[in-house]
Amino acid sequence: MRIPGRAFLVLLLLLSHTIIAQPRRWADSTLASLSLEERVGQLFVVELAAVFTHEDDQAYQYALEMIHRYHVGSFILGGGNVLDVPIITNRLQKESKVPLLINGDMEAGMTYGTSWRLSRGWTERLPRYIPGGGTRFVSQMAIGATRNPEYAYEFGRITGRESRAVGIRWSNSPVADVNSNPDNPIINTRSFGEDPAMVAEMVAAYVRGAQGGGIIATLKHFPGHGETRDDSHMKLPILPFDRKRLDSVEFVPFRAGIAAGAGAVMTSHLSLPRIDSSGRPATLSGPVLTGLLRNALGFEGIVVTDGMRMQGVTDQFGSADASVMAIEAGVDAILGIEDIDRGYKGVLEAVRSGRITEERINRSVRRILAAKARVGLDRGWTVNIDSLFTTVGAPESQRISQTISDASVTLLRNSRNLLPLSPATRLHLVVVTEEPAQDLGTELLEEIRPFVASVALTRVSNETGPERFAEITRATSPDGILLVGVYLSVVAWKGERHFAKPLEEFLQSLGRSPVPVILVAFGDPYVLGKLPETTVVLTPYNGTYLAERSTARAVTGRIAVRGRLPVTIPGRGRLGEGIRLDPASR
Repeated sequence: MRIPGRAFLVLLLLLSHTIIAQPRRWADSTLASLSLEERVGQLFVVELAAVFTHEDDQAYQYALEMIHRYHVGSFILGGGNVLDVPIITNRLQKESKVPLLINGDMEAGMTYGTSWRLSRGWTERLPRYIPGGGTRFVSQMAIGATRNPEYAYEFGRITGRESRAVGIRWSNSPVADVNSNPDNPIINTRSFGEDPAMVAEMVAAYVRGAQGGGIIATLKHFPGHGETRDDSHMKLPILPFDRKRLDSVEFVPFRAGIAAGAGAVMTSHLSLPRIDSSGRPATLSGPVLTGLLRNALGFEGIVVTDGMRMQGVTDQFGSADASVMAIEAGVDAILGIEDIDRGYKGVLEAVRSGRITEERINRSVRRILAAKARVGLDRGWTVNIDSLFTTVGAPESQRISQTISDASVTLLRNSRNLLPLSPATRLHLVVVTEEPAQDLGTELLEEIRPFVASVALTRVSNETGPERFAEITRATSPDGILLVGVYLSVVAWKGERHFAKPLEEFLQSLGRSPVPVILVAFGDPYVLGKLPETTVVLTPYNGTYLAERSTARAVTGRIAVRGRLPVTIPGRGRLGEGIRLDPASR
């Protein structure tokens, strides 16, 4: 039967209204069924170690207590693997009155898993490396170096699809910070770059991909953490920015992500005294969260705190006060509270005393319930474990991830046209790390080995003594080439990055090396500006096995090198620079 055009349009509008109205009805009816204690519990996101245990184990009993005693609305994963996560969360979903929203830090993709690497004595029919979990991706800065928002979209899409398959429907990604400070100790390669417009384009693409894949994307860390010189895990950073500066830099990616439909925004524990003279962290600041995020930027989704165990909050406020002040400022979800008992009871007491109204609590709970319905939790709470085998870590997804990695490699210097390397090259690889590492460099070695005459691998760290560095110099053939890979990256609670004196002296000596030196920044690219100029300088912006493969392929001429700096590296390269290198004919 043929439906007339006007009737079809009316039918389509009615259907659209029904699709939109159903989650709202579910959220409203669920809210009405909850006691005050249950509604307050929905505001808390607590840690979950989703590792298989017996049901009487302390970890599982802790999770049950969070559900039955505190009525928590969400869990943030702090461990597990691709099978443990759905097994544990499926079981916990059956214990909860309201479906649980499982949250995870997916900045590198759905990477929960235990990797496997081929070792001596195993059949050659086995692959050399299996990730063991979902599809891993390179750093956001590496994706920024490709200048291709389609890659950011694919990053989000694959991450969303795989995360949802294991039961994670809320990701704390993407990082929307503009990394404008080369000495930033906590954002760095987690950002797409320093150009607000480019970062905005990447952020919006990621949000569309991730939410199209069926999860909630979270823009972080509002109002912008890219200029800080302090790690908010360890102290409260203070930024002297006014509204004009925020509008022109920090807010650009957040506006784009909000326009793309991001379901959540994460706050940051930093102070903006020119916006809020009280000096409170943004997480606890009404002028920042309500005045700027809600009113000025028009965000209507979930406002979630950064981890409330971080010293940017705990140095000044206890769990009860911080929880109450966060809600008063405009927060909907309190993540990783230091003391759940004090935080939960503090909010309850604030409502009962009239400091916080029930309507204020209801607004936040309604947003959380609407988000749960948005990702289908109003229709089904558990996931089908059998579907993991057809969804998670698919070869096509891993191929896309490797393609993105290959496109990110950025060449900043190629003196004497040393690259691509000749098949007659005698190469000595030196892996440089802060802490001893036994696996880094393995993929680099194996990917280079078939394409050069000889290759050796040495690993050094801050614990390496000066005599070992002398051995490296003696072991490098006079007609050989030295490839030095510096694995330096930002990590929470780490503070200042540094090298011990013997290692620092070795790195500084590279500029005087009698043999050609290829210097590779596997991780923090800004380190290149603090080291001497060598024959070749390049960076893939991360130290994953993906980056090691891409670097090996780049130096041996098997891929085109097209990456461009998404940041300025003082003393080494400006934003947008990068030497193009075509593949070699072999």
